Amino acid sequence: MKTLEILFTIILLLSSISLTFRQRGVTRINLFVIAANYSLLFGTIMTIGANWRMIPAYIVLLLLTLQVFVKPKSTIVSKKLSIKIIKILGIVVATFAMFTLPKLFPIMSFPEPTGEYTVGTQTFHLIDKNRKEFVVPNHQVNRELMIQVYYPAEKGTGQPSPYFEHIDALTEQLAATQGFPYIATTHLGLTKTHSYQDATPIKSKEKFPLLLFAHGMSLYSRQNTFQLEELVSHGYIVVALNFTGDAATTIFPDGDRVDFTPIENTITFLNNRIKLWEQDASFVLDEVIKADFDKNFHPIASLIDFDNIGMLGHSFGGATSTQMLVKDSRIKAAIDMDGGLYGDSMPAHGPAKPFMLMNAEASINFMKEAYSQQPGNRDELFVESYLRNKTIEKPGVYTAIIPKTNHGSFTDLAAVSPIINESGADVNAIYKLINELSLGFFDKNLKGIHENKLNEIQKAHPEINLTLH
Repeated sequence: MKTLEILFTIILLLSSISLTFRQRGVTRINLFVIAANYSLLFGTIMTIGANWRMIPAYIVLLLLTLQVFVKPKSTIVSKKLSIKIIKILGIVVATFAMFTLPKLFPIMSFPEPTGEYTVGTQTFHLIDKNRKEFVVPNHQVNRELMIQVYYPAEKGTGQPSPYFEHIDALTEQLAATQGFPYIATTHLGLTKTHSYQDATPIKSKEKFPLLLFAHGMSLYSRQNTFQLEELVSHGYIVVALNFTGDAATTIFPDGDRVDFTPIENTITFLNNRIKLWEQDASFVLDEVIKADFDKNFHPIASLIDFDNIGMLGHSFGGATSTQMLVKDSRIKAAIDMDGGLYGDSMPAHGPAKPFMLMNAEASINFMKEAYSQQPGNRDELFVESYLRNKTIEKPGVYTAIIPKTNHGSFTDLAAVSPIINESGADVNAIYKLINELSLGFFDKNLKGIHENKLNEIQKAHPEINLTLH
């Protein structure tokens, strides 16, 4: 719960005890109590926003208001024991609801970036005139993509960036694709970021490495805000792709909306579909290098060190990052976060470039369990992932297993609710560890600095099994 929400709830609870057991009706004290509660209510709404998590508190305040203004001259409360017991039970239930619901479904928040740079962000629309659209042919003729670009910015410029510009569309689709109850996602629009929309790119002679980010299947370009903002604050430029038709939702500047198109969850389908994502990533990289798709991108492009380009991704986006590392000579280093290694088989010698595979503990356990089953009774996707994980363990490759994590732990959505996380998971500590690993890896391989950072992480966190093969 936010501090103001906690204060509002505590004052509301004390007011409930007073109005229920001491004196009801219109009195000077009661009017003051009600006025104080409504002042806190409006302060909370203005500062944080009205949301479903606080519905129990809103209901309690309504009941207290009725306690004062219904029969305003009746100030005596009942002394009957049975009535007192009912009141006590009611207050206990209300207290439980008022504190538990916001705790189970907090407003997402991310650690403040630790780097020296302010984070700016802009959204751009790209059209590939050399490729036809086949995932959603009724919407576009050519393949179109939206990208979110993050970059070091001048402090004090731009406006606080929303978590997602079309938040209603996103929450609808997350409910549809991730299995969340719709109401559980409607407060995502209250999420505060640490980046600034349309901020002025920093004026600097220094060049910054470029990172492409690929989201997971049915997720979205901003799904790793906690990570991308941290990387940019330390001097990186990030281009986050939104894969049209395979993202939760894509909304183009003309208002055309393309939601996630159901896929076949088979090895054959995924091995084929990843080729589209590779083409999208290559196209976006081509456009970023040419830098002529939008005049607003020019000052960002002038900051990019095109000799040092990396890629990272989660899930299917992680698999795409792996394929791009192997196939595109421009990609110098890549991170795969809990992504099955779909697509073409890994070369016998491995990627032959710096690579890190982070896996969730739960994912590794699922893979091992599936592999141990008899053929015909096992999940072949997990078996294939397990076997391909072994093929990546080549000289120069880092692997790590993050304890108390599952597949979603590598995304912002881990902060939606503790219900969906592994038992005992500390989301902020996991985010910090993922950020340290990512920053240490890219600093070493794209900037040539902090050479010993990964060794330090390995010593400080032996539980993650960080291994350099």
